[in-house]
Amino acid sequence: MSERSEKLATTFENAVAELIAEIEQCSADHWRAVCGDEKWSVAATARHVAAQWPLEREYLDAAVKGGPPPSHTWDEINAKNEQHAKEFNGANKAEVVALLRDGSPKIASWVRGLSDEQLDTTMPLPLADNATVSAQQLIEGGILIDHAHAHLKSIRAAG
Repeated sequence: MSERSEKLATTFENAVAELIAEIEQCSADHWRAVCGDEKWSVAATARHVAAQWPLEREYLDAAVKGGPPPSHTWDEINAKNEQHAKEFNGANKAEVVALLRDGSPKIASWVRGLSDEQLDTTMPLPLADNATVSAQQLIEGGILIDHAHAHLKSIRAAG
């Protein structure tokens, strides 16, 4: 564990804790409200954060190994997200909180186990016009930390 990986893991845990706190105080009406950016219910949007962790780990695993990224296209990812939103439009709040609480320690533990060298390892990211990104940039950026923050902002603004 490095100081950087510890800081990243803690920041991730804090982002998820903030999301959970927001979810727990949602009224029934707010839980059913539609998030402006996603056009999904708050329930589906909140559940989406935890549901994306396996896909995000695919990208992170590839990044820390310096290997090729997964071959998913934006169309495939977006279609999967839309299907998830339909399926979990009325997700149970307690179940969503449990998914977040159960899954986030596993992700945080994995992040804590990364070395500085792994955090600095880069790979091309076809989903971002083949920009070269480091594992740390992925953890901070579009996946994990910023992903949770972006959906939290949308959830707060819903309704």
